[in-house]
Order: sequence, then C-alpha cells, then structure tokens
Amino acid sequence: MNRIRLLIMGLLCLTCLMAEAQTRKLSGKVLDPQNTGLPGASVLVKGTTVGTATDANGEFSISAPANAVLVVSYTGYLAKEVSVGRATSLNITLDESPQMLSDVVVIGYGTQRKRDLTGAIASISQADVKNLPIARADQILQGRISGVQVTQTNAEPGGNISIRIRGTNSINSGNEPLFVIDGFPGAGDLNSINPSDIESMEVLKDASATAIYGSRGANGVVIVTTKKGSSKQSSVNFEAYHGLQTVSKMYEMMNAKEFATYLNDVQTLTNRETPASSKALPYTQDQIAGLGEGTNWQKQVLRSAPISNYQLSFLGGNTDTRYNLSMNYFNQQGIVINSGFQRGSIRLNLDKKISNKINVGFTSQLTRSVENRALVNTAGSSEAGGVILDAMRFNPALPVYDQTGAYTYLNGPSGYVELVGNPVAYANKVKNQYSNFRGLLNFFGEYEIVKGLKLRTSAGTDFNYSSLDYYLPSDIYGGSNSKGTATRTSGSRYSWVNENTLTYDREFNKSHALTLLGGLTFQEFNFTDFATSNSNFFTNLLESDNIGIGANVLPPSSSRSKNNLMSYFGRANYRFMDKYLFTFTMRADGSSRFGPNNKWGYFPSGAFAWRVIDESFMKSVPVISDLKLRASYGVTGNQEIASYSSFARYTSNAYTLGGATRVIGLSPNNIPNPDISWESTSSLDFGIDLSALSNRITLTADYYYKRTKDLLLNVSVPVSSGYSTVLLNAGGVENKGFELGINSVNINSGRFKWTTAANISANRNKVTDLNGEYERFVGTSSSSIFPSASNGATSLLRVGEPIGAFYGYVFDGIWQTQDEISASKRTGVRPGDPRYADLNGDGLIDAKDRTIIGQAQPKFIYGLTNNLTLGNFNLNVFLQGVQGDNVLNMNRYYLETGGYINGNKLQSQTQRWTGPGTSNTIAKANSTLRRGTGITSDIVEDGSFLRVKTVSLSYTVPKIAAISNVVKTANIYVTAQNLFTFTNYSGYDPEVNSFGASNLSLNTDLNAYPNVRTFTAGIRIGL
Repeated sequence: MNRIRLLIMGLLCLTCLMAEAQTRKLSGKVLDPQNTGLPGASVLVKGTTVGTATDANGEFSISAPANAVLVVSYTGYLAKEVSVGRATSLNITLDESPQMLSDVVVIGYGTQRKRDLTGAIASISQADVKNLPIARADQILQGRISGVQVTQTNAEPGGNISIRIRGTNSINSGNEPLFVIDGFPGAGDLNSINPSDIESMEVLKDASATAIYGSRGANGVVIVTTKKGSSKQSSVNFEAYHGLQTVSKMYEMMNAKEFATYLNDVQTLTNRETPASSKALPYTQDQIAGLGEGTNWQKQVLRSAPISNYQLSFLGGNTDTRYNLSMNYFNQQGIVINSGFQRGSIRLNLDKKISNKINVGFTSQLTRSVENRALVNTAGSSEAGGVILDAMRFNPALPVYDQTGAYTYLNGPSGYVELVGNPVAYANKVKNQYSNFRGLLNFFGEYEIVKGLKLRTSAGTDFNYSSLDYYLPSDIYGGSNSKGTATRTSGSRYSWVNENTLTYDREFNKSHALTLLGGLTFQEFNFTDFATSNSNFFTNLLESDNIGIGANVLPPSSSRSKNNLMSYFGRANYRFMDKYLFTFTMRADGSSRFGPNNKWGYFPSGAFAWRVIDESFMKSVPVISDLKLRASYGVTGNQEIASYSSFARYTSNAYTLGGATRVIGLSPNNIPNPDISWESTSSLDFGIDLSALSNRITLTADYYYKRTKDLLLNVSVPVSSGYSTVLLNAGGVENKGFELGINSVNINSGRFKWTTAANISANRNKVTDLNGEYERFVGTSSSSIFPSASNGATSLLRVGEPIGAFYGYVFDGIWQTQDEISASKRTGVRPGDPRYADLNGDGLIDAKDRTIIGQAQPKFIYGLTNNLTLGNFNLNVFLQGVQGDNVLNMNRYYLETGGYINGNKLQSQTQRWTGPGTSNTIAKANSTLRRGTGITSDIVEDGSFLRVKTVSLSYTVPKIAAISNVVKTANIYVTAQNLFTFTNYSGYDPEVNSFGASNLSLNTDLNAYPNVRTFTAGIRIGL
C-alpha cells in the first residue's frame, strides 16, 4: 500500500513539473508607434479565455503555455497576433488604425467621431505623406482620395494646381473648392502654406457636409488643420531634405543636317508649285554635308536642378497651454534655366485653458515667396511662343553664341524660318519675378456657459501683398522694337472674418444624443491693383528699378474693389440608440456680389445614416467589423463672379483731340442685371462604410448625382444693343459618379507589416441647358493659329455632352496623287497635303464636317499605395492614374508639317510624304493646309497615364543609449517622385493645361513647362 501511495505521489509531482514546464509566467509591454505604453490594452491567449489588461504603463503579466499565440488589441489600433515561442518577456508595438471608427475628424465648424458621420468626408493626415518632398500643400491630395482630381496645370516651380471634387459644376464661374485653413474660410489657394505644418486635411464632398458653407460649398470644401502643441511633453523637431530634379522626357527633334534638308525640301516644292515666286535654296549641298547634330536647344534651355527644404519646429506645453512654433525654408530651382521658387514661412499656434470654462488661442502664419517665371513670350508678337516652344523650333544649325561671344540674335536663315529670338538669351536675360507676402491670423475664444453649451467666437484676417517685376531688355530680339520694356505691378488682397457659434451637446437616457449648432458670420474681401509700364530705355543696366528713365511712358492703371458676405447657419445632429444618425443643416448667405433683388440665398441639407453593425442580427456575422449605410441630399451654391457684376459699370476711354490733348471719357461697360443670383447645385449621395476581419479591410463606396442650375452664364445678345453678352442665371450642368476606397492590412505579424490603400472614381459630366442654345464654341489656343472666330475655338459646349469636348476635323490620311484628288472633287489641296473626312458626304470640307474629336474629362481616376514595414525599414510605393481623357497637343501644330512650315520639326517628320505611297500620316514639307483649318483629330491625343508617383524608403534609427536622453527619434529616407509614367501621349507630360484652371480650355498643351523626375534624401530628428 505504501508503495502504491509513493507511486501516485511521484506521478502527481511529475505532472506538476510537466505543467510547470509547459505553462509559465510571461511579462511584457504594449506600446504605440512612439514607444509610449498603452494602458488598458487587452492581452489574450488565442483559443482560450485566459487574458489580462495592461497597467497604467502599458505593462502586463500573464501565464501562457510554450509556443502560445497572444492576441493584443487596443481601441484605435490594429489588433496584432504575436507568437510567444520561448520568450519570457515581450515588447509589442501596435499600429494606429487610420480607419478606426473612434477617430475624430474635422467637419464644418466642429469635429465629429468618424463612426457618427452621415456625410461623404475623406481625411488624410501628415503621417500618410511624411516622407514626400511636397512643394505645395494641395499635392497631398493627389491620387489619395476618391472623387478628387488634382492636376498640376503648370509644372513650373510655384505653378498652379487645379482641384476638382466630383467633377466640373460651372461654365463661367469658379470650380475650385473652398479652402478653410484653421477655421478661416475662403483663404485662397494653398501655395503659401507650408506642407510640413499640416496635421490633417479633410475633404467634404457631399451636400450634407458642405451645406454648412452654403454659397461657397458647391465645388466641395477642403479643411486644413495645422499642427498644434502637445500637453504631454515638449519636443524639438528638425527635418531637411535635398534632391535633384531631372527632365523626365524630351521631344525628339531634327538635328541640324535633317533640318537643313527639310528647309531645302520646303523651298524646292514651293519653287515647283509657284515658279513665279521661286528663290534660291537656303542651304547648298556642301553646307548640308558639313552639318552634324548641331545645337540641341532643349538641352541648352533645360537643366538638372536642385531642390531643398529645411524645417525646424518647437512643440510642447502642459495641461493648460499648448504651443507650436515652426520655421521653414523651401527652395526649388527650375529645370528651365533662370526659373525657380523660394518660400520662407514662420508659424505660431497657441492655445490656452484660462479656466475650466474658458479657452483661448490663435493660429498664425507669415510667408514670403519669390517666383522666377520662365514662360515668357519670346516671339515679341501675338504669335504663340515661349522659351519651351522656341527651344524646340529654333534652327539647330545655329550656335548658342555667335563669333563675338554674344548670344546668337535671331533665328535663321532669314526669309526661310519664322523670326523668333534666341531662347537661351530670353531665359537668361528677361526678368520676370513674382513676389508674394502673406499673413494669415485667426484668434478664438471659447466659453462653456453651462455644461454642454459652448459659445465660440473667432476673428481673423488674411492679407496678401504681391508684385510683379518684369523687364525685357533691348539687346535681344523681342525687346528690339520697343528698345526695352519695363513693367511693375502690385496688388493686395485683404479679407477679415468674424464668426460666432453656439454649440449644445447632450445625451439623454443613454438612447438619445443631440448636438445643436447655430452661427453668425461676417466676412469682407478687399482688392487693390496698380500697374505702370515704360519702354524705350537708353540702358538695360537698371532694368525696372528706375522705370522713369524710359522715353515712352504708358498711362498707369489702378483699381479697387470689395465684396461682403453675411451668413446665418445652423446644424442639428441627432443620434438614437447610437445607431440611427440624423443631420440637418441650413445656411442663409447674403452677398454684395448679387443684385438687390436676390441678395440672399438659402442652402438646406439633410442626411441619415444607419449603423447596421449595431443591430442584434449582425452579431451572427463575426466577419463584419463595421457596417454603416448613408444617404444625403442638399443644396449648395456658387458665387464666384466679379464684384459689382449686377450693377451698371463704366470703363474709361482715351481720346486725342487736336493732335496733342489727351482726353479721358467714360462709357457703359455692361448690361446691368439686378436679378442676378447664385448658381445652385443640388446633390444626392448614397454611401456605405464597411469593415471586415477585425478592421483589417475597410471599404467606403459612394454614388452621387449633382445637378447645377441657374448657371452664372454670359449669354450672347444682339450687337445692336451695343454689347456682346449679358450675365444671366441660365443653363445647367449635371455630374454623376461612383467612388470606391479600400484599405487593407495584408500582413501584420511580428516585424513585418504590409498595408494597401486603393481608390478609384468615375464621374460623368453633361451640359443640360445653355439658355435655349444647342451648342456654343468656346476655348482658345492662339488667334494667329486660328484667325477666324469659328476656327479659333478649340472646344464645344453642347447640350448632352460634357464640358471640355474638343471639336474639329477628323484626320483621314494624306492625299497621294492628283488623280485621287480629282476623283474626290476636292479643291485647294495638292498631293502630300493632309486629308480630312467628309462627314456629311457633300464633297466639301467645311464647318459642317467638324465633330467632337475628344473629351478632356477622364472616364476614371485612381490611386494605389502600398506600405511595407520590416523592422525599422519602411517602403512606400504610390501609383496614380488617369484613364480615358484626351489632350490637345498644340505643340505638335508647330512641330509637324502641315502647320507652321518654317521651324524645326519633330524627328519623326524625316519620314514625311515625298511621293505617292511614302507616307499616309505625315504631310509633305511645304504643306500649310492645317494652318487655317482649326484643330484636327491627329493632334488630339490619348491623355491616359499610369504614374509611379512616389517610391520612398525610410529607416528609423534605433535609440542609442548614450544619447537617448537627447535624441528621441531619428529617421532617414530617400524618395523618388514621378519615377515612371506609362502613357501613349507624345508630349512632355499628359497632366497639363496651359490655361490653368480654365473651365473652357481644358487639357491644352502649348508651351507648357515640362514635368520633372525628382530624387531626394532627407532626415528627421526629434529632440
């Protein structure tokens, strides 16, 4: 019996020893990405009910068997599974979830939990673009938010960017969104805002979100929030990057020998066809034989250029005070010689808690920028030209400098080529400098009257002073006739705003929650401009610094204008059982821009969202983490017209009496319209927000329909009235589309993490009404190219078609023989000329044969970001694309035969037509048929592209014990931008519009600044 007892006791001891060997104590710490402990994080042994929570420092202790898997989760962070292995101590870092429903986003006049949103609002934070060398703040949005098309209309440093949110709403009025910077509405564009200062950007897309901004919300709203201080700890942050920009693509042009041969061919054919006006060939065969490659004028004008940025910021505070002081210097030299952009800024944001009821603070920024512009007209005439275009068409047989060492003065040989000046001389010697100083200040105070009821008042100002300093010297061709021209312009834009809001926020019986907002705002905008010009200077040394020494003084000009906006607004957010969400908004705007009969406009909206995930039946669907359905409808407006447009205005006229006395008179300038009012856009939106697999996959999809009516349209009137147009509320535009955004956590285990963010959107635009007209010709390229009014138009507005429809003739090959021409009964053409399709079959080629030959608006736009982290390394790859649009490549009009004949041509033109059967795509050397024809389908190209926009590799330097009390964080990175562009477009870049944000001349490429490929290396240090 004793032996049996001893045996049993031995077995029990062995079992205990085995259990002790398999289950052991495990300790660790749960951290956020900044290595701060997360208190209250859940730590669970997978497949069991064994679990614990972290303490105030983020530390935990748990009993876990060998090779167990811990499931660690924390609100606002992505859950992570960690294999224990043989470890006895673990540090587990959780990554923030960009799509967690507990996130708070900025909305109009407040903030709201993302889970409670009823409108279509997208957000992007500084963390999403922290390793990117971004020159302009609005580039942050490019390709990263569905429904938002950001186009670099001018790639010149400091150049413009156009933003379209859910399509083009207006024809004559503005289509850019309203920018709200730290609560200041109508703060212009973002070119003067330091991108490194931005904490987040919210894009309000549907009427539920934008109606709170009423008459300025039709084109969407972009809310910019800059960085504030921290109440936890103070820090000093320094960032610097330096890089090199290179030309991503050049046109392949004829070399000197090929161009000389081409000029001889032009003259030979001209002599044969018009013997009476024949003249000698420009080059002898011996001269041609002695020519080689010659001068590549593009390479002389374009260069590799540096780019650099330096940022120093101080953030900190305590429980009562927070501050952020930042200083920035940005310098981008242009790839066109003598062009560039410099910006220096300083920002101070401060907020202070005076008491438990009172908070005050302000945001402020001062910015100074200087832009050296390169796109000057080198032709010295009305003919389209500029440094870029002339570098392509200038004779490659000529050198940059003549035998005396001076710049080659003029294109040659004289009489055989168009007269344009040396583009290198223009780029280096013409002064075209734009300077800007901007201050943006906004003060606020907030008082909690009783619990849940807060009064907030703010007052701010945005002042902007700009000047242009231009000098065209007399020793280059363009300035020879005027003997030097100097111009000085200056302007100011000043606005102030006062906003007052009252917010009531309260929950009732745990089932009802109500937030009420009411507000009153006043805003005034003031504009002044002054310009003076002179010519005929006896010296170029002083340029425009002593404009009075010119002998041909031109009358100066000046102007002043202002407009006011007064508004009342209110919003109610009601939440029932935390799953049925309602939003109602109303704004009334009174604007001085409109007539006395229609000063006030009213803009209501309503929205409903159902949090389906919170219904009891969803508990049986564990794969779904969140599900919300949204619907909204509302009305917003557009007031972007000139001040005093509703009133009778006068213009000055100068007359010379008696051959000497200059007399100024006034005459009416417009037809007044006291009934002019807002454009009105009604918008319907249906959306779904879905998360699955413990928020590893999140999806947002929206369908919208927008209809704009009462367009602010210039309508033609009989010339017998003394005017050509009158501004009316007439016409309509429609936009409808679909948006989809998907974020996924593909891998999140151990040291490796891979996330993907993708978006795609499709918008269909259509003109629905033109005040009874069926169609209207719009857009322009150059009056010297298309001299007649009908041919000068490049686009067509037609009911049922989108804005931006290219309109012209269909290219149909090359006439090969005289017999072919005779059989067609065509006149005015010769073998080797381009042929255009006779669409109506009447045997003639005239205006009746023009048709829509392309669309400027894309079928869809998309973006794709992959972010991979392995240990301390992070790789971010961002792709951006546009599909289904067309670009009018006006450069090809000059650079191909069939248009202007007397300039250098594309290298492909060496394969031009020289006889029957030689070419059916490229006209003969002396053909000029295209010149008076207007735009044709062969220069309207597919503008679709897929771009490897950004590739960035960063490394987080591990903490070094010896200096860890000084250097808290350190990160180094290398980045490539615009690395590859996959496109069929033959020009520099398919993302272009030489006419900026024009609604009527979209996607036109004429003398545009080339896009650049950029390589940078940078470092960030936190102290």
